[in-house]
This record gives sequence, structure tokens and C-alpha cells, in this order.
Amino acid sequence: MKAKKVLVWLCAAAMLVSAAGCGSSAASTGSDAAGGQGVQEAEGTAKEDLPLAKYPEEVTVHLGGGMNPNAKIPEGMTYEDNTFLDMLKEDLNINVVYDWVASSSDYDEKMNLCIGSNTIPELMNVNAEQYRALLKYDLIQPIGSYYEDYASDKLKSYVESGGEALQKVICNEDGEMMAIPAPNITAGGVNEMWIRQDWLDNLGLEAPRTWDEMVAVAEAFVKEDPDGNGENDTIGILGPANSDYVNGNGGNRYGLDPLFSAFQSYPKYWLKDDSGNVVYGSITEETKVALEKVAGLYADGLIDPEILVRNDSSEPLLAGKVGIFFGPWWCGYTVGDATLAQEADWQAYFTPLAEDGKFYTHMAEPTAKYVVASKECKNPEAAFKIINYLIEYEQGWVDSGITSGLSTSDLYPLYNVYDNANEVEVSYDCLKKYLAGEIGIDDVDYSTHKLLKSDMEAITKLKKEPYDDFSLEYWNFEDEDLAKTNLPRLVSIMVGDAPLVNEEYVPIYNSFDGRTKTMDSKWANLKKLEEETFAKIITGKVGIDAFDSFVEEWKASGGDEITKEVQEELDAQQ
Repeated sequence: MKAKKVLVWLCAAAMLVSAAGCGSSAASTGSDAAGGQGVQEAEGTAKEDLPLAKYPEEVTVHLGGGMNPNAKIPEGMTYEDNTFLDMLKEDLNINVVYDWVASSSDYDEKMNLCIGSNTIPELMNVNAEQYRALLKYDLIQPIGSYYEDYASDKLKSYVESGGEALQKVICNEDGEMMAIPAPNITAGGVNEMWIRQDWLDNLGLEAPRTWDEMVAVAEAFVKEDPDGNGENDTIGILGPANSDYVNGNGGNRYGLDPLFSAFQSYPKYWLKDDSGNVVYGSITEETKVALEKVAGLYADGLIDPEILVRNDSSEPLLAGKVGIFFGPWWCGYTVGDATLAQEADWQAYFTPLAEDGKFYTHMAEPTAKYVVASKECKNPEAAFKIINYLIEYEQGWVDSGITSGLSTSDLYPLYNVYDNANEVEVSYDCLKKYLAGEIGIDDVDYSTHKLLKSDMEAITKLKKEPYDDFSLEYWNFEDEDLAKTNLPRLVSIMVGDAPLVNEEYVPIYNSFDGRTKTMDSKWANLKKLEEETFAKIITGKVGIDAFDSFVEEWKASGGDEITKEVQEELDAQQ
């Protein structure tokens, strides 16, 4: 644990140091790691202007591109020649050149080949697995020395919102900042219980919080005709469809993750104990206990009898046949049609709690998108400028119509969606205070909160008194267009995020999201073995003793070897 704290501290320090090698005003932007001097900033450029300062001489940066084959590119433009690239050249004097352009579906494969052959572009957008490979093979340069001067205040706000969890993954073992992240929304990895409050009311029940309470409510939902139609046609707990998984990494709509977390079981996660030893979460004794408990729910008819069989779990949900399902805060969109039709009152809770009364939850990785600079890149600060430019002007382009007909996500270089990791919690807090009259609409700084002002304007018209009760009956449906456009999002925030703000939870992060050598040849078969075994145990096709056989086979079929490799990777990061 001490080593982890030192790593976080070193990373934080690296992000705050003055730029050694880029100066505070008009210093060179060249990187020693690049083996050459980059273009200097214009003489007299103030430090505060560096994030969007125009180079006095043209700077060319080489990228790899992933093009959406369905993108609607205006006539006369191409992926390599378009308005966005023209604006970057005009306003920043940055000339973007694509070394190669692959279909977006083939981008990862192309990037993997480049990493394997050490022919990577100067600047690139990579996923977590690729980022770890680039670190492992020492193909990218530290960029922390540019962060203080070249990251705009907005970009810094996004990066710093991710806290220690995000800082840890963007740094190497020496605490140097190695990537510009696009933070994931923290709440997106927390699965909650969504439950029909109107069904609870019909049966005179309280919202369940413990495992036993949840079981009792699910049984009532199945056996006591909660929808009052006189038919035995209701589902207690919905499960995943045939193309989904019982458990997932991060947010997993319709998965049964909270049922496992209640027993501190985290399938598909690599977990480290206090001694630093790693274990795969799917083979622990806690997972065996959880599987047996979940199988019991299925045997008692409390879980969807068509779990992992039906084509689409949304169908029974939107048909009004489901009482409970699990998913992230944004499931207000999932139930949006039922809400707009005023047919179902969905509420969200941290359920089921563990025996110690705490809610344990797996978390999504702090980021899945990294912008990095190769060791050959002479102007890594250009990546900051390109991203700053997007963050500063993207909304204005939309509002003004300047980029009408252009899709920023399809054509802008190094494109990612940048937002605060805690954006949903901030939105919830501001909207609650606004409804309570504690703040006004002009009291909020919206510079890093893209949708908050429109949320505040919409909730003024859509929320009825009492302003602290977000049940179905207290929303206003008179303006159908306004409700259709805004209500699913407002329900997602005010209902879906309420537990994350008002209750405590214990976050569990995946300790390893990379790929080892043996994974390349054996992981697909191990994954299939796991998913098939879990499905058979849950649906009663095999007994719980099959779990022990699964663990033995998993270990013998490459699992032990992979675990050793993961351990070595994690030890090297300490």
C-alpha cells in the first residue's frame, strides 16, 4: 500500500512541476526525448496564453486515423482535408498529417501492428491495452513537463476530477505523466438496483436494501400480481440476454453484478490482497458462494427464466413485466419510454447491501482513452493544443452552425469526449440546490459543465412540487416535446445518481487491464469456459460443485501462467 501511495504522490507532483524544457513564456517546446528541438513559441507569449498560442512557424505532427465508414463528409472534403484541419492550421499553425487512415473498426488492429513493429505515429489515440503495451516497450515519452503550461484550465479540470485513481493509470512506475486521458464518468461503473416503486406501493412493500429483503420483494413481484392484471406474467429480477454477460467490467446493464458484489465477488477483475498477491476474481471462494446464491434465486423462479436466452432484455422491461433490474445511473434512459408514458415509476437504490451493511461495487477503469506522444515526436505539446482547441470551441461550433454538416467525432484529430469524472454528481448537487432555492441559474460556472445549464432550465419546467421527491407523479408531462427531450436525462441524474451522492459505497477497481503474452493465445478459450460454466451453474444445468472443476481447468489451461504474468506486470509497476 505504501508503494501505491508513493506512486500517486509522484504522479501528482509530475503534473504540477513547471515545464522543464518548455519554459514559462517563450521557451523552446522541443523535447530532449525526441532527439531534437521543436519549434519555439512566439517571442513574448505569456504563460497563460500557451494552451492556445499560435506557433510562429508551422508545426507538423503525424497521426494515425480511424475513419467512420458511415460518416457523412461534405462534398469537397476528406478525412485528411477538412474544415477542422484548416482551423487548426489557421489558428494554431498546426499541420496535421495522417501517416495512415484505417476504418474505425480496424483502427485498433492497425495500431497494434504499429506498436508491434515500432512504427507508431508521433501522436496517437490509444486504448488501455495499447497504452500499457507502449509503456512496457518504452515507445512513448513523458509529457508531464508540458502539463502545467500547455493544458488549459478546462482540460486540467477534467484530468484532476478523476482523482488519484486516474492519476495512477496515466503515470509510469517513476511517477511521470505519460498520457492525456479522457476521464470516464465515475458513476458509469456503479451498478444499482432499479425497482418499480409503483409495484411496491401496490403491494404495500418498502424498498429492499438487504439480500433477504430483496428476495422477499422479488418473490412478491412474481407471485402477488403487482401489476394487477390477474395474470401470472411478471418477472422478479431481470437478467442479461443471450448476447450479454452475467458480469461485466464496469457498467453492465441487466447484468447481475450487485448480486455478486454483495458477497464481495468480482468476476473478471484482477484483485490484489494486502500482500500484493494477485488473483482472478472469477475463481475465488467468494464467487463460488455468490454463484450458489444466484442459482438459488433462479431455482426459486425469482430471476428471469429466460436469462441468457432471450434476444433483448429491454422487451419485457418496456412491456411492464419486470420489477427489478440492475444497471448504472443512466438507466433513466433505458426506462425512458415507460416514464414518458407514465406507466412505471422506477427508482434506484444501492441494493443488496453486504452482511456488514456496506454496498460494495466494482468500478469502471478511470479512463479508456489515452492520447500519447512517441519518443520521436518533437512537439508533444501540440497534442495539448489540439485537445484544448476542441474543448474550448466544440460547443460554440455547434451553437453557431459553423460546422453544420460536419461530425466532430468523425473528423477531428485525436478526438475524445472530455468531461469531469464527477460530472453526474455535480449535476445532481446543483439541480437539488437550484430546486431548493439555494442557488440561482446565474450562480453556476458552466465553463466545464456542458449540459448543466440546459438541465437547470429544463427541470424548472418539468419538476412539480415537492421539489425533493422524484417519484413519477411529481414530474410535469404537459409539454410532450420538452419531456421527451429532457426527462430521461433528468430521471437518470435525479433518480439514478441519488444513491451515489446520498449514500456511501466501497469502490473496487480492476488491478490489471492490460494483456499478457499467454493471454494472446489462451484468453479467449478461458473466457468462454468461464461464461459457459457460470451460465450452467446459475440455470441449474450443473451443480455448484462444477465451480471447483472449472477453477482447476482454468488454472491448468493457462490461467496459472497468466496469473504469474499479471503478477510480474503489477510488480514492475510498483
